[in-house]
Amino acid sequence: MANIINFNKAGKKIAKIKQEKQADENRVKFGQKKSVKRVIKKEIKALEDHLDAHKISDHKISDKDDKDTP
Repeated sequence: MANIINFNKAGKKIAKIKQEKQADENRVKFGQKKSVKRVIKKEIKALEDHLDAHKISDHKISDKDDKDTP
């Protein structure tokens, strides 16, 4: 004998699965508090500033090369 499927319940089950999937994606996307986001942003900026301070600029090297040529 074939299994009887209630389409109302099956549709609700599928909709619930889709909503749970969307909720998981939103938790990842929007899950952090604003204060945590600010702290992370400040840390990233501090690291970028630190790296920028230690960069060797290319224009200084090219100026040296130009002075050596007659």
